[in-house]
Amino acid sequence: MSVFAFIIIIVGVVTLGEVMSKYLERQPVRPAVDPAGESGIAELRERVDELTDRVERLTEEQRFMTRLLESASSGAAIPPQRDPGRGRDPGPQNQETN
Repeated sequence: MSVFAFIIIIVGVVTLGEVMSKYLERQPVRPAVDPAGESGIAELRERVDELTDRVERLTEEQRFMTRLLESASSGAAIPPQRDPGRGRDPGPQNQETN
């Protein structure tokens, strides 16, 4: 390889390096987290919290139903469900007149 070709390669590599460094300096620095993604993450966290609350309620309901079924199978008396119509004042139309 001749000295002339070697010098041309060195000059080309150095020039290419300078061009690349100036190009990278001009590139805008992108934020690490996209602002739109941040609101999406906040919404996702909120939905996870809602789901956690629902799961907790379902767990409590399941425990309650399990206790009811266990008490029914053990022979314990389950209090009767109150009729919504009972316990009200019959009103004047249902009262007997003497």
